[in-house]
Amino acid sequence: MSEEKESSLLFNLRELMGLEEDRVRGEEEARLQREAGERERIAAEALKRQEEEAARSAAEQDAQQAEERRLQDEEERVARERDEAQLRVRLEQEAREKADAHGRQLDHERELATISAQQRKGVHPGLLAAAAVLVISAGTGSYFGFYKPAVERREAAALQARMDAERSAREADEARAAAEIEAQKRIEAEAEQARLAEKAKREAQAAAAARRAAAPSTPARRRGSSKQRKPNTDDPLAGLDSL
Repeated sequence: MSEEKESSLLFNLRELMGLEEDRVRGEEEARLQREAGERERIAAEALKRQEEEAARSAAEQDAQQAEERRLQDEEERVARERDEAQLRVRLEQEAREKADAHGRQLDHERELATISAQQRKGVHPGLLAAAAVLVISAGTGSYFGFYKPAVERREAAALQARMDAERSAREADEARAAAEIEAQKRIEAEAEQARLAEKAKREAQAAAAARRAAAPSTPARRRGSSKQRKPNTDDPLAGLDSL
Protein backbone atom coordinates (compact mmCIF):
# COMPACT_ATOMS: atom_id res chain seq x y z
CA MET A 1 0.00 0.00 0.00
CA SER A 2 2.87 2.37 0.82
CA GLU A 3 4.52 1.60 -2.53
CA GLU A 4 1.30 2.36 -4.38
CA LYS A 5 0.99 5.72 -2.63
CA GLU A 6 4.62 6.51 -3.38
CA SER A 7 4.15 5.56 -7.03
CA SER A 8 1.01 7.67 -7.24
CA LEU A 9 2.85 10.57 -5.69
CA LEU A 10 5.73 10.26 -8.15
CA PHE A 11 3.28 10.07 -11.02
CA ASN A 12 1.51 13.22 -9.84
CA LEU A 13 4.83 15.02 -9.41
CA ARG A 14 5.86 14.05 -12.92
CA GLU A 15 2.55 15.34 -14.23
CA LEU A 16 3.06 18.59 -12.38
CA MET A 17 6.60 18.88 -13.68
CA GLY A 18 5.38 18.21 -17.22
CA LEU A 19 2.73 20.88 -16.90
CA GLU A 20 5.27 23.31 -15.51
CA GLU A 21 7.66 22.56 -18.36
CA ASP A 22 4.87 23.11 -20.87
CA ARG A 23 4.01 26.42 -19.23
CA VAL A 24 7.64 27.56 -19.19
CA ARG A 25 8.08 26.46 -22.79
CA GLY A 26 4.94 28.30 -23.88
CA GLU A 27 6.03 31.47 -22.09
CA GLU A 28 9.47 31.20 -23.69
CA GLU A 29 7.97 30.76 -27.15
CA ALA A 30 5.61 33.69 -26.56
CA ARG A 31 8.54 35.82 -25.41
CA LEU A 32 10.58 34.86 -28.47
CA GLN A 33 7.63 35.63 -30.70
CA ARG A 34 7.16 39.03 -29.08
CA GLU A 35 10.85 39.78 -29.47
CA ALA A 36 10.76 38.70 -33.13
CA GLY A 37 7.71 40.90 -33.72
CA GLU A 38 9.43 43.84 -32.05
CA ARG A 39 12.55 43.34 -34.18
CA GLU A 40 10.39 43.18 -37.31
CA ARG A 41 8.57 46.34 -36.29
CA ILE A 42 11.83 48.18 -35.68
CA ALA A 43 13.22 46.94 -39.01
CA ALA A 44 10.03 48.02 -40.83
CA GLU A 45 10.18 51.48 -39.27
CA ALA A 46 13.85 51.80 -40.19
CA LEU A 47 13.10 50.74 -43.77
CA LYS A 48 10.20 53.21 -43.95
CA ARG A 49 12.46 56.01 -42.68
CA GLN A 50 15.10 55.08 -45.27
CA GLU A 51 12.52 55.12 -48.06
CA GLU A 52 11.14 58.48 -46.90
CA GLU A 53 14.66 59.90 -46.64
CA ALA A 54 15.52 58.59 -50.12
CA ALA A 55 12.33 60.08 -51.57
CA ARG A 56 12.95 63.41 -49.84
CA SER A 57 16.56 63.45 -51.04
CA ALA A 58 15.45 62.63 -54.59
CA ALA A 59 12.86 65.42 -54.50
CA GLU A 60 15.43 67.91 -53.22
CA GLN A 61 17.88 66.82 -55.90
CA ASP A 62 15.21 67.16 -58.60
CA ALA A 63 14.31 70.63 -57.35
CA GLN A 64 17.98 71.64 -57.30
CA GLN A 65 18.52 70.32 -60.83
CA ALA A 66 15.39 72.11 -62.03
CA GLU A 67 16.64 75.37 -60.51
CA GLU A 68 20.07 74.87 -62.09
CA ARG A 69 18.44 74.22 -65.48
CA ARG A 70 16.30 77.34 -65.08
CA LEU A 71 19.34 79.47 -64.27
CA GLN A 72 21.29 77.95 -67.16
CA ASP A 73 18.39 78.56 -69.56
CA GLU A 74 18.14 82.14 -68.32
CA GLU A 75 21.87 82.68 -68.83
CA GLU A 76 21.67 81.21 -72.33
CA ARG A 77 18.68 83.40 -73.18
CA VAL A 78 20.44 86.53 -71.94
CA ALA A 79 23.57 85.55 -73.90
CA ARG A 80 21.54 84.98 -77.08
CA GLU A 81 19.76 88.31 -76.72
CA ARG A 82 23.08 90.07 -76.10
CA ASP A 83 24.66 88.43 -79.15
CA GLU A 84 21.63 89.28 -81.29
CA ALA A 85 21.68 92.89 -80.09
CA GLN A 86 25.39 93.16 -80.84
CA LEU A 87 24.87 91.61 -84.28
CA ARG A 88 22.01 93.99 -85.01
CA VAL A 89 24.04 97.00 -83.91
CA ARG A 90 27.00 95.86 -86.00
CA LEU A 91 24.84 95.31 -89.10
CA GLU A 92 23.16 98.69 -88.66
CA GLN A 93 26.54 100.35 -88.19
CA GLU A 94 27.90 98.67 -91.31
CA ALA A 95 24.80 99.68 -93.24
CA ARG A 96 25.18 103.32 -92.13
CA GLU A 97 28.88 103.34 -92.96
CA LYS A 98 28.29 101.87 -96.39
CA ALA A 99 25.38 104.23 -97.01
CA ASP A 100 27.56 107.20 -96.01
CA ALA A 101 30.38 105.96 -98.20
CA HIS A 102 27.95 105.47 -101.06
CA GLY A 103 26.57 108.97 -100.55
CA ARG A 104 30.05 110.47 -100.52
CA GLN A 105 30.86 108.54 -103.68
CA LEU A 106 27.75 109.94 -105.35
CA ASP A 107 28.62 113.46 -104.24
CA HIS A 108 32.13 113.01 -105.57
CA GLU A 109 30.83 111.72 -108.88
CA ARG A 110 28.42 114.65 -109.14
CA GLU A 111 31.26 117.07 -108.44
CA LEU A 112 33.38 115.41 -111.11
CA ALA A 113 30.51 115.58 -113.57
CA THR A 114 30.01 119.29 -112.80
CA ILE A 115 33.71 120.06 -113.24
CA SER A 116 33.81 118.08 -116.46
CA ALA A 117 30.77 119.95 -117.72
CA GLN A 118 32.36 123.28 -116.92
CA GLN A 119 35.53 122.28 -118.71
CA ARG A 120 33.60 121.14 -121.78
CA LYS A 121 31.97 124.06 -123.39
CA GLY A 122 29.35 123.63 -125.97
CA VAL A 123 27.85 120.58 -124.28
CA HIS A 124 24.09 120.81 -123.78
CA PRO A 125 23.11 121.12 -120.07
CA GLY A 126 20.37 118.53 -120.55
CA LEU A 127 22.98 115.91 -121.37
CA LEU A 128 24.88 116.76 -118.19
CA ALA A 129 21.72 116.47 -116.14
CA ALA A 130 20.91 113.16 -117.78
CA ALA A 131 24.40 111.88 -117.01
CA ALA A 132 24.06 112.95 -113.39
CA VAL A 133 20.69 111.22 -113.14
CA LEU A 134 22.18 108.03 -114.60
CA VAL A 135 25.04 108.09 -112.10
CA ILE A 136 22.67 108.62 -109.16
CA SER A 137 20.30 105.95 -110.43
CA ALA A 138 23.16 103.50 -110.81
CA GLY A 139 24.32 104.16 -107.25
CA THR A 140 20.80 103.88 -105.85
CA GLY A 141 20.15 100.68 -107.76
CA SER A 142 23.40 99.23 -106.47
CA TYR A 143 22.37 100.00 -102.90
CA PHE A 144 18.81 98.72 -103.06
CA GLY A 145 19.56 95.90 -105.48
CA PHE A 146 22.65 94.41 -103.85
CA TYR A 147 23.63 95.78 -100.45
CA LYS A 148 20.23 96.00 -98.75
CA PRO A 149 19.17 92.45 -99.80
CA ALA A 150 22.51 91.14 -98.55
CA VAL A 151 21.92 92.78 -95.16
CA GLU A 152 18.40 91.37 -95.03
CA ARG A 153 19.68 87.89 -95.88
CA ARG A 154 22.25 88.08 -93.08
CA GLU A 155 19.59 89.22 -90.61
CA ALA A 156 17.27 86.40 -91.73
CA ALA A 157 20.13 83.88 -91.36
CA ALA A 158 20.89 85.17 -87.86
CA LEU A 159 17.21 84.92 -86.90
CA GLN A 160 16.99 81.37 -88.26
CA ALA A 161 20.16 80.40 -86.39
CA ARG A 162 18.67 81.77 -83.16
CA MET A 163 15.42 79.88 -83.71
CA ASP A 164 17.35 76.66 -84.41
CA ALA A 165 19.42 77.13 -81.27
CA GLU A 166 16.31 77.71 -79.16
CA ARG A 167 14.62 74.64 -80.65
CA SER A 168 17.71 72.51 -79.98
CA ALA A 169 17.90 73.78 -76.39
CA ARG A 170 14.19 73.09 -75.87
CA GLU A 171 14.51 69.56 -77.27
CA ALA A 172 17.55 68.92 -75.06
CA ASP A 173 15.62 70.13 -71.99
CA GLU A 174 12.66 67.89 -72.87
CA ALA A 175 14.93 64.88 -73.35
CA ARG A 176 16.72 65.58 -70.05
CA ALA A 177 13.39 65.97 -68.21
CA ALA A 178 12.08 62.71 -69.71
CA ALA A 179 15.27 60.89 -68.66
CA GLU A 180 14.97 62.25 -65.11
CA ILE A 181 11.32 61.18 -64.90
CA GLU A 182 12.22 57.70 -66.11
CA ALA A 183 15.04 57.45 -63.57
CA GLN A 184 12.69 58.57 -60.78
CA LYS A 185 10.12 55.95 -61.82
CA ARG A 186 12.82 53.29 -61.79
CA ILE A 187 13.96 54.31 -58.30
CA GLU A 188 10.36 54.23 -57.03
CA ALA A 189 9.78 50.81 -58.60
CA GLU A 190 12.94 49.41 -56.98
CA ALA A 191 11.91 50.87 -53.61
CA GLU A 192 8.44 49.33 -53.98
CA GLN A 193 9.94 45.93 -54.83
CA ALA A 194 12.22 46.13 -51.80
CA ARG A 195 9.26 47.08 -49.58
CA LEU A 196 7.17 44.19 -50.89
CA ALA A 197 10.06 41.75 -50.42
CA GLU A 198 10.58 42.94 -46.85
CA LYS A 199 6.83 42.67 -46.18
CA ALA A 200 6.75 39.11 -47.56
CA LYS A 201 9.74 38.22 -45.41
CA ARG A 202 8.07 39.58 -42.28
CA GLU A 203 4.85 37.74 -43.06
CA ALA A 204 6.76 34.48 -43.59
CA GLN A 205 8.58 34.94 -40.26
CA ALA A 206 5.32 35.72 -38.48
CA ALA A 207 3.66 32.66 -40.01
CA ALA A 208 6.58 30.47 -38.95
CA ALA A 209 6.43 31.87 -35.42
CA ALA A 210 2.67 31.26 -35.32
CA ARG A 211 3.15 27.66 -36.45
CA ARG A 212 5.77 27.11 -33.76
CA ALA A 213 3.45 28.56 -31.12
CA ALA A 214 0.51 26.45 -32.29
CA ALA A 215 2.50 23.20 -32.44
CA PRO A 216 1.61 20.72 -29.63
CA SER A 217 4.22 20.53 -26.91
CA THR A 218 6.09 17.27 -26.28
CA PRO A 219 4.47 15.40 -23.41
CA ALA A 220 6.60 14.76 -20.38
CA ARG A 221 8.25 11.35 -20.40
CA ARG A 222 6.78 9.07 -17.82
CA ARG A 223 9.34 6.98 -16.04
CA GLY A 224 6.95 5.02 -13.84
CA SER A 225 6.80 1.24 -14.06
CA SER A 226 4.13 -0.39 -16.20
CA LYS A 227 2.88 -2.11 -13.07
CA GLN A 228 2.02 1.15 -11.39
CA ARG A 229 -1.67 1.75 -11.01
CA LYS A 230 -3.09 5.23 -11.61
CA PRO A 231 -5.15 6.46 -8.64
CA ASN A 232 -8.85 6.63 -9.20
CA THR A 233 -9.02 10.46 -8.96
CA ASP A 234 -8.78 13.50 -11.20
CA ASP A 235 -6.93 15.55 -8.58
CA PRO A 236 -3.21 15.73 -9.49
CA LEU A 237 -2.41 16.30 -5.81
CA ALA A 238 -4.16 13.14 -4.71
CA GLY A 239 -2.07 11.07 -2.34
CA LEU A 240 -0.13 13.98 -0.91
CA ASP A 241 -2.27 14.02 2.25
CA SER A 242 -1.11 10.54 3.12
CA LEU A 243 2.52 11.66 3.52
